[in-house]
Amino acid sequence: MYIWYMTLAPDTDGPIERTATDARAHFSDVVGLAQHAGVTTAITRNGRRVAAVVPADVLDLLDDLEDRALSRMAAEALAEDDGTRYSLDQVRAEILGDD
Repeated sequence: MYIWYMTLAPDTDGPIERTATDARAHFSDVVGLAQHAGVTTAITRNGRRVAAVVPADVLDLLDDLEDRALSRMAAEALAEDDGTRYSLDQVRAEILGDD
């Protein structure tokens, strides 16, 4: 199966593009190319990219990068915290203009 998908894999550096209709009609091929050949398929609708099928390791990498970025942002926010706290009533009064 791997060899079959590798023969189908395009000779491009970037993702291949398929319309949503074509991707639906050939879904198992799209998934197989991602799984066995590491090919990303960009799904288009009306000429615009709207989704993608990516290899699982790419998704894992993106998840890891997002986790790292969020952890860095949280650490920065904690470092800037001056300890000031507000009650719900104070926040409500500020937003709603209540006195």
